[in-house]
Amino acid sequence: MRGCREACAAFCLLRVLVTGQASATEPEKPALSYEQAEDRAGFIALVRKARRGDTESQWQVGQTYARIGEPARALPMLQAASVANHPRAAALLGSLHEEGRGTAKSREEAMRWYRLAADRGEPQAMAALGRLLLQDRGPEARESAWQWLRQAARLDDRDGQYHLGRLLAQPGVAHDDTQAYQLFVKAAGQGHVGAQVAAAIHLLAGRGVARDKKAAADWLQQAAKAQDPVAHYLLARTREGAADSDRDAVRNSYRIAATAGHREAQFALGAVLAKSRVEPERKEAVGWFAKAHEAGHRAATNRLGEIYRDGFVVLQQPDKARGYFKQAAEDGDANAMYNLAQMLNEGSGGPRDTDQALKWYTRSAEQGHQEAMAVVDGLLNSSVKTSSLSLKGFWH
Repeated sequence: MRGCREACAAFCLLRVLVTGQASATEPEKPALSYEQAEDRAGFIALVRKARRGDTESQWQVGQTYARIGEPARALPMLQAASVANHPRAAALLGSLHEEGRGTAKSREEAMRWYRLAADRGEPQAMAALGRLLLQDRGPEARESAWQWLRQAARLDDRDGQYHLGRLLAQPGVAHDDTQAYQLFVKAAGQGHVGAQVAAAIHLLAGRGVARDKKAAADWLQQAAKAQDPVAHYLLARTREGAADSDRDAVRNSYRIAATAGHREAQFALGAVLAKSRVEPERKEAVGWFAKAHEAGHRAATNRLGEIYRDGFVVLQQPDKARGYFKQAAEDGDANAMYNLAQMLNEGSGGPRDTDQALKWYTRSAEQGHQEAMAVVDGLLNSSVKTSSLSLKGFWH
């Protein structure tokens, strides 16, 4: 409790130092201590030096404004320092323009300031410039992006290492999983969350490194501390099948990722909850399947069809089930193809259509669906059934 009060007081003090006023919603604070008064006086002196044209003071004041959520105040200070060739100020100014903090978003302005900083040797700006250049088409932009990212990585910039690793992990002439993994580990060791997840993925798949589930879990746990949804999803996946699996930990990780909008986690959480004997949890499962379906998860769409077909904690609605199956089948889900074929063959949820049923049975079978393969084989091995179901011409 004491730590929270001190943190709050420190933030309010910094706001007073910068803006000269406390938040209107904050209660009146006690008089400043001697040390606080000195800090305030020191910041005021720094602002005065910045206004007189001192470049380093402009950078420090601009950085402070940006850090406490006053980017509009930061902009003129950072711009003045950048014009005077302060590379870190130019890099931060590029970031504000890219993110639209204190000003309108502008990729062009962001790249202009990143380039100025990169030309003066700022590694963070090199990495950011390389990342943005990758969005441009054409060999020249891509080659320039490679050069900037390599320079940033050589200067031990974690963003440069991460994005260069991603390039090397992609299929192509420069593909090198081993080097990509090494770059991810370097960036991960500096606290880069994306690199921690990427290193874990390589360890789980054995890409460029021997498979090591424990080492992967260590990286994922670090990334999960930053509430990264992908890390939580992968942690839950790795834990779910373990012999000593902690059910609550698995659910918690899936839930964090699902709440953040990770559609695979939404589907996985729905699947876990659907197995519960507790009705409220089974009902919650339907909600997560629905969210995953809305995000385009075709297996979740099929599960919704099964739920409405079987009356799983909802009323049976065959027509609704058939609609979900059709959508998932058209998106390429083999289970949905089989389910749709069954409903079409039986005339459940709509008119009976044996021609369409055969079409979907066959497509499902072509994807390796065992039950669909059995149906198709049975039809082909029976001349009577083949004749009665009008297979003539179907294979075209």
